[in-house]
Amino acid sequence: MVNIHKPFHQKYRPNNLGELVGQDIISSTLKQALLSKKIAPAYLFSGPRGTGKTSSARILAKSLNCLNHSEPNPNPCNQCELCKNISEGIALDIIEIDAASNTGVENIRDIIERARFAPTQARWKVYVIDECHMLSTAASNALLKTIEEPPTNVVFILATTNPERVLNTIQSRCQRYDFRRINNEAIYKHLLDIAKRESIVFENKAIKLISKRANGGMRDAQSLLDQLSLMPNGITKKNVEQLLGEVSENDLIDLINSLINNDPERLITSCAKLYDLGNEPREILEGLLNVTRDLLLKSKNDDYSELFYTSEDFYPTLTKIAELINKSRVISWHKKLKNIEYQIKTSNQPRLWLEVNLTSLLEIHDDVSNRDENSNNRQKIISSSHLNNHDKQFSQNNNPKENNESIKEENQATDHTPNPEVKTNSKFTSKSDQDLAEKWTLILTKIELPSTRMLLSQQAKLVGIFKDSIEISLAPNWENMIKSRKPLIDDAVKQIFGNKMKINFISERDFQPNSDAKLLKTNKNESKKNEKTEIIESQTQLNKDNHKSENTKSPENLANFFNGEIIDFQD
Repeated sequence: MVNIHKPFHQKYRPNNLGELVGQDIISSTLKQALLSKKIAPAYLFSGPRGTGKTSSARILAKSLNCLNHSEPNPNPCNQCELCKNISEGIALDIIEIDAASNTGVENIRDIIERARFAPTQARWKVYVIDECHMLSTAASNALLKTIEEPPTNVVFILATTNPERVLNTIQSRCQRYDFRRINNEAIYKHLLDIAKRESIVFENKAIKLISKRANGGMRDAQSLLDQLSLMPNGITKKNVEQLLGEVSENDLIDLINSLINNDPERLITSCAKLYDLGNEPREILEGLLNVTRDLLLKSKNDDYSELFYTSEDFYPTLTKIAELINKSRVISWHKKLKNIEYQIKTSNQPRLWLEVNLTSLLEIHDDVSNRDENSNNRQKIISSSHLNNHDKQFSQNNNPKENNESIKEENQATDHTPNPEVKTNSKFTSKSDQDLAEKWTLILTKIELPSTRMLLSQQAKLVGIFKDSIEISLAPNWENMIKSRKPLIDDAVKQIFGNKMKINFISERDFQPNSDAKLLKTNKNESKKNEKTEIIESQTQLNKDNHKSENTKSPENLANFFNGEIIDFQD
């Protein structure tokens, strides 16, 4: 018969309170309670996954019922039949219940009825209700009286990862123990001990990386170590990164240098290389943020610490990168990348979205030569246009009718051409309009339904932000449909602006330009018309004077002036 492999998180589960890793306060408190025989009727163990809640419940059950001790003892033997049955989860008097699949009142009533009977083998009957926050409100209320005054030698142990969802009336009847995340150093030492016992070939930096990526959960670290132990070449740092789907820190160097040097071609090429290595856009983004986060922690004269997310081998490279960039620029990168993850998750082209957002981090400036060339071109254009205007003015002086007609056409064009200096809505400057567009895009990212998000992006627009309200203009044909989805928009707005912000819907037909802007525009157009009329009159008078002067110089006019006549002399 083939022996079934026992996972590390079950094989190396703690057998007594002394072996509980990273929970010293809880361990010492429970030990003292057992020694002083002050056993509470109900306990509430809360905390993140993999921190020892269920293991502590089993240890407490063994400490109360060990057959080799006549009374509760913090060090159960783990050799008697009852201790072994409790460790395997098959003891009759130690009932473990999954509240996620037993949420109803009927299940709780069954527990209350069975609790009245005396234990068959053990001294204490222990009920371990895992994920107790999944119980319905009626089931939790049904359990209140039994928890407060349970039968003799009955103990309830409730375990949960979401204590805020447990009724306050339940919490007040229990002794609550909050299990904290286990620090990386404690996980690292425990994994080293397991690896030595199992004769696993490993690298120390790989074990450290596992302990960091476990996020304070011992079970996650043990499961990852168990999986990596199957690698033929042992546990290496590269194997850990590949198994976790992480981008290698060294592979990100070229990408970071392209951002620092503002090189868009190199940036897109670096992204393509990372894709070819099998990395997903989301993984590339996470790796980049990990490095930039460590750049904020890096100072000139500090040493490597556990605060850094990157490995110790990458620290010299991190030091060189930190000399090339200031922290204010890194913070600006984080501001621009904080909403990109949602776009990558929901887009059909995550690679394109990543490249577009990364190129937005670049600070592209024109070269000096390009600026000089552009300025020379502008001067040429200005000089040529000046000459053209001079020639045109000279021709208009000789042709008053054409001059009048051309200026009239310019006046008509001026009447219909909007003044670029005056906005159609004078509430906001161009900068505020850009801010409104960015805020509207941020609001849309908080809406979960894709259909609603698409509808709002096409048929609605954020037009105003005030102290306690915002204004959204709606397309006339879609007003009723968008207003019916106001609760979804409210939730999105509250996530960004807070609970006090209200929404005001207005129609696009009601959203008109400001009258002051219209008046300013009209006054400017009238002033332009008056100036051009004066120019026409002055030019017309000048033409008349020129015409008179030319007429006085002609021979016929001189003869008429002196009442004479012109006589032709012939040889």
